[in-house]
Amino acid sequence: MAAQVNGEVHPSSATLSHITGYPVVSDGIAYFKGNPYGQKSIELSDSAYRTFAKPVIPYFSKPYQYVSPYIKKADLIGDDTLTKIDARLPALKKPTHELWTDGKDFVFFPVRKGYKTKDHVFDVYHSEYKKVGGDGLVTSGKALVSTGLVVTTEALTWVGDFLKARKVQAKEASNNVTQ
Repeated sequence: MAAQVNGEVHPSSATLSHITGYPVVSDGIAYFKGNPYGQKSIELSDSAYRTFAKPVIPYFSKPYQYVSPYIKKADLIGDDTLTKIDARLPALKKPTHELWTDGKDFVFFPVRKGYKTKDHVFDVYHSEYKKVGGDGLVTSGKALVSTGLVVTTEALTWVGDFLKARKVQAKEASNNVTQ
């Protein structure tokens, strides 16, 4: 299964092919190849290979024959493992931009939630201020206290609903286990 390029035999690896098949990895390789520093690194690595490794490789052909079946088996195991990982983590096959977007959404969730909460509290405060009516420090104080009560009531209601839903789930799970 080794490919021949310019008269040289290049061994192939199912594991490496599998890894480079992931969109994130292939995009990373393409970016590295397109980057001037990456191109320079590739040139230096190729130069080092041609200078130091290529002249020595023929001496390893005989020992390689003995370890080759083990290397092929390890490659097969690696590819099978990656296939199992693909089945359990389908996100690995997502395009890079989707992963980037999902990651940003996850990281900035607390910030977005904080802004929404702040806006909600200010909306409640303004509505309570209008309900109290008037102007001045006393009106602002009454609106502030009633805003605290409204927001606390909403939070406790949400926690209560959440706990009720979990209690129902736990009861169903215990009924399923006992049956």
